[in-house]
Amino acid sequence: MKTALVVPSIREEQTIEFLDAWRFELKEADVHTYIVEDNETKTFQIDPSQHHQLIHLAWDDAPQELLDCINVKSPGCRQIGFWRAYHDECDVVVTLDDDVRPVDGPNLFLHFQKILVEGLPVWVDPLLNYRSRGYPESNVGNVQISGHVGSFLNVPDVDGDTQLEYEIEFMANPPRYQKNPMVVPQCQLIPINGGIFGFRREIIPYIHYTLWCPELKYRRFDDIWMGIILKRWMDVTGRKLSYGSALVEHIRASDAEKNAEYEIEGKKWNEVFWEELDKVLPPASARANVEPDTAYQEIVESLISMDNAWAQQEGRAMKAWRQLFSDHP
Repeated sequence: MKTALVVPSIREEQTIEFLDAWRFELKEADVHTYIVEDNETKTFQIDPSQHHQLIHLAWDDAPQELLDCINVKSPGCRQIGFWRAYHDECDVVVTLDDDVRPVDGPNLFLHFQKILVEGLPVWVDPLLNYRSRGYPESNVGNVQISGHVGSFLNVPDVDGDTQLEYEIEFMANPPRYQKNPMVVPQCQLIPINGGIFGFRREIIPYIHYTLWCPELKYRRFDDIWMGIILKRWMDVTGRKLSYGSALVEHIRASDAEKNAEYEIEGKKWNEVFWEELDKVLPPASARANVEPDTAYQEIVESLISMDNAWAQQEGRAMKAWRQLFSDHP
């Protein structure tokens, strides 16, 4: 079992603090860490001998055709790390933001490994503190999980307007999350927090953090719209997405006023994008086990057919991303 951690960053001090904070868990779980510095070339140095299996990347460590189809100068640069981890044959990839820290409890990376390798129980017990009548004593079955979304403590993953309204309350009334990991049913959607997300190697060619669109002023929805697209792909290819623990401490909130400003136009499209996508895709409820490339191509073509500049650009970028893996099963 080979596990990768991918972390985008542009701040040397924050990167060092991150690596120091996660040092024990990374070594315990034997994780290969890919720091993706969001610059053309490396502007700071990290001594790999001081860290467990550390790889430091920048743009010039990726082919130009990869850079042409992803966001750089944004958290989307983490896809350079996904591409490298895929070619290094990592079985499980976890991606975190550089401003998260461990919490007391199970090793985060071992937790992701357990979910993504062993899966989750077929049976769900609605009782949290006793065993319900009829809930099997041991034979609870297994659901294979392809992607799992964790959660931020302290400062939750909210939009700028919500952060402005409730930021003072976060400490007094911290976010609460589902105790046990849960499977997202077919056809349902959840917001995917791209700053704490894990997945199996075989779905990397189908994960594309969506483009920002200066023309339409779309920003900060790259992981959310990636999640909508990825879940619709999962719905018809027989793959499952789950959410819940693992949890991380989120130590630094980005600027709420700037976030609110950046999100104005994207919020409008976010209200209708999932419906527009569902209108042009074949109904997922009547389909199962569609071949992965067929399902992906259907989404690409659906995006390109939309009367929206971002959707057309994203469809073309997704097609280019998939082609990067065409010679590597």
